[in-house]
Amino acid sequence: MSELSTKTRRGRPKAAEATQKRQSLIVTALEEFARAGFHGASLRDIAERAQVSSRTLYNYFPDKPALFEACLEFSGRQIQPNLPDLDGDLRSKLVTYTAEMQRQLFAPLSVQIARLIYRESSEFDELREIARIQFERHQVAPVVEILAADGIAQDKLHDYATQFVVMAFGEWQRRLLFGGEPMTAAEMMAHADLVTEIFLRGIL
Repeated sequence: MSELSTKTRRGRPKAAEATQKRQSLIVTALEEFARAGFHGASLRDIAERAQVSSRTLYNYFPDKPALFEACLEFSGRQIQPNLPDLDGDLRSKLVTYTAEMQRQLFAPLSVQIARLIYRESSEFDELREIARIQFERHQVAPVVEILAADGIAQDKLHDYATQFVVMAFGEWQRRLLFGGEPMTAAEMMAHADLVTEIFLRGIL
């Protein structure tokens, strides 16, 4: 076996270990942010719970906003792969997307993080900007793709997608802000169907 092969093989566990440590930090931080809020979350406590040193945490994330941004990005990526294949016409794609996204957004951890953002973003400009970027990336962008595939005019894609998302998740937001039980699967599908019908009548 060559010296290069030996070095390569020895290096792989270190890379895998680094990836695992980073993900463990993010998962632990998500739970801590949800429990204590952005202001109250302690980077030292997160490092201890993730069983890494504070120095290791800072090697990955230089400050609390960077760690929170990584948490939201991780959450967004977890949602997107769970979206089913969007087959059929434009209406069926939008209905399926909306119902599935509502199901993900009503998950307990998603609700806790959303409440944190609503509660504390007025005090932290960085937090609000992080949330805006994630909204664009993980909620608006998929709808842009759906509409683009159906031939909607390029200059209207982003505005249409943004308005659809606002309509689609308005009931989720209402219950988040004012209280109420999570929607049932039947309610999610009925809401998705109604919103999609109203939206398509407006743009087609």
